[in-house]
Amino acid sequence: MGGVHVSFDTLVASVPVSDSRFESYYEGEVTLDALGISLPPAARVLEMAAPFPKLAVDVLAEVLTPEGYLLGEDRETPALLRRWWQINDMDTTVRLAITEALVQGSAYFVIGEGTSDAPRITAHPRRGMSVRRDHMGRVVEAVRQYGPPDERHAAHYQSERTDYYRRDGGRWRLVDTIRHGLSAPPVVPMVNMLRLGDVDGRSEIAEVAKLSDAASRSLTNLQVAQELLAMPTRYLFGEGLETLRDQSGNPVDKIAAYFGRFLTGPSDAKAGQIPGADLSQIINSYKLYAQSVSAITGIPPSMLGISTDNPSSAEAMKVAKERLISRAEVKQQLFGDALEEVARLSLEYMGREVDVATLEVQWRDPATPSASSKAANMLQAHAQGVIGPETAREALSLTPEQKAREAASGDLMVQMRSQMGG
Repeated sequence: MGGVHVSFDTLVASVPVSDSRFESYYEGEVTLDALGISLPPAARVLEMAAPFPKLAVDVLAEVLTPEGYLLGEDRETPALLRRWWQINDMDTTVRLAITEALVQGSAYFVIGEGTSDAPRITAHPRRGMSVRRDHMGRVVEAVRQYGPPDERHAAHYQSERTDYYRRDGGRWRLVDTIRHGLSAPPVVPMVNMLRLGDVDGRSEIAEVAKLSDAASRSLTNLQVAQELLAMPTRYLFGEGLETLRDQSGNPVDKIAAYFGRFLTGPSDAKAGQIPGADLSQIINSYKLYAQSVSAITGIPPSMLGISTDNPSSAEAMKVAKERLISRAEVKQQLFGDALEEVARLSLEYMGREVDVATLEVQWRDPATPSASSKAANMLQAHAQGVIGPETAREALSLTPEQKAREAASGDLMVQMRSQMGG
């Protein structure tokens, strides 16, 4: 039954929408269900959302950087895949797809018609995409809706062809068909799975949503306390206060106190001041929630804005990132399977018959996510004789002209040494 296609209308009707709740958490637009029984509705203007959901996604996504493919002794195929990678701007596309998968649970890659020597590879969010799987969990067909509300389009991806539709007069009309004859639909889901049953993926935000709500209430309470309790309160007692008049001579019913203003009163009035409240309890509560988020996500507390009086040593900071690095390595294996399938289908789409059973995605070390850290490690490896000068130069992100100049200098040095040795 896995090879039998269902109707296009059935798949279109089952197109899901993204979870707006996770979108609101990530964008910092979530509205708290409860601010506390002691706060009036007007306190909504002081509401603040904790940034933990965005940090839980971005900090993990920042250390997930694919750099290319490896295929045993074959050098030609990885070089070809790298060329297609650059043509489709996959360095940016994959990073955005990873972020989308961490927020919504899944993202999708689509392989389609490109140039004569390169396929077109695009990434799409979960919103607008419907996928049907067989009993083995493999994708057998998919539908993607796109376009503005007044001009809707849809693509029906199947193993042998892709049909394109347009919404016209309340009905979907077939406008084009591209036959590619692939062994599977040109749609590859990148799923953020945490358990075997997570076929559609799971958002990383789900684990920290409740803690984010609690921390947001603390931030909101801190805002309210700053307005009402943090500043000293001044008072004035004395006879004749009810006869006080303003600068125009008109009687006033109440005495209004503002920051930086002085209160005036009758003779023999008694003035005083009540000190502001200590807000450390609310701040400590926020720190507790941040530490709980750190325990769940593996993100060091310093990356969540929690600092200590004594700066951490380099060794302590490295140890604090160990769990984050381990989680990143797990995601590399998980998302690497999707990128390997993208490469396989791309080669098949372009008619390349290559054995890619041992194809692997090469990832940047999550312990050194920045390009400068990688370059420093490569230079150290070159100094110890582990790698050659050409490989070390590749890690320095030199321009093509600089690479050519350095390569020519290296060849000249080899020739001079050869002549001296002779």
